[in-house]
Amino acid sequence: MPACWPISKWPSGDQTAWIRAAESDPLAREGQGASSHWRATTRRFVQIGYGNWLGWLDARHCVSPDETAAQRATVERVREYLTELTEAGLADYTRAGRLQALGDALRTMCPECPTAFIGKLAGRMFAEARPLRDLNGRLRPANEILELGYQLMHSADTDHLPGVRRPIAFRDGLLIALWACRMLRVANLSQMTIDGHLKRTGDRHRLEFTAAEMKQRRPWGCSWPERLEHALAEYVADYRPLLAARSNTASKALWLSQFGTPMPPASVAQIIKLRTTAAFGQSISSHLMRHIAATGLAEAYTNSSIDIAAVLGHTAIDTAEKHYILGRGVAAVRGYNAFLDTI
Repeated sequence: MPACWPISKWPSGDQTAWIRAAESDPLAREGQGASSHWRATTRRFVQIGYGNWLGWLDARHCVSPDETAAQRATVERVREYLTELTEAGLADYTRAGRLQALGDALRTMCPECPTAFIGKLAGRMFAEARPLRDLNGRLRPANEILELGYQLMHSADTDHLPGVRRPIAFRDGLLIALWACRMLRVANLSQMTIDGHLKRTGDRHRLEFTAAEMKQRRPWGCSWPERLEHALAEYVADYRPLLAARSNTASKALWLSQFGTPMPPASVAQIIKLRTTAAFGQSISSHLMRHIAATGLAEAYTNSSIDIAAVLGHTAIDTAEKHYILGRGVAAVRGYNAFLDTI
């Protein structure tokens, strides 16, 4: 497929409409603020999707500055675009995502134009999409991933690792063990801070995230796994200071890189990919880990005594249900930990 156009290459009218849609006052003028509520990741996703469309359109039909963004997106061109995405071998979810991004961009940049058919088409494609790869063939028992975390932490003390490799091994092991117990998304794993998201309550710790930090846009919290309390204390007291000493800038981030700086989501994802590939011969992504947790719970509790949606933080709530759902989430996490103890 043709290269994605960066925003600096977009027609000036498209750039203006994109900026206007992101502005925060929706009452200032027509179209303004339509995407002001988007998260940075959503904005990036749509921007790339629209850049892919412009790159393809220029290669096949030429992007005319005399046409508006909506005028370029004719039914015939969108159909041709989808056909080429299919012929290029892109997965169902990837093709649906490309169309969704195009539809979202046009919906906010040209709200008065009839381009809703793109979003509806993307919705149907998502409903009918099937994974390109068989996830079931990549599933690992949850306790194996937890055991990998323990092994990495143990290696920091027993394998006589040189230099910075020792605190890195313990950090990676604790991170993966926490991931196996709490199924946090990579973005939330990477942003954890001491005395911020990680708070001490008595002799235990808790994890708490605000609504703005969660994908489901509601606050979420749970206890730090009791089985990892000692490991957390050891990491904070002995291993994290070794990493922090490698930087001149103090940071409250829980996970520090080999240079002593906070680890971005891409680095956390890379650690999980490399460590799981080395252990199991194939990588296990954050999404797959959540699939593993849901599958294991469904198999172990066929009578639905464990609320899988609450464990994964998927249930939407309103004000009246807030405390009920949060309480159910705590019970569900406890159930998942009990399940880990049985396998």
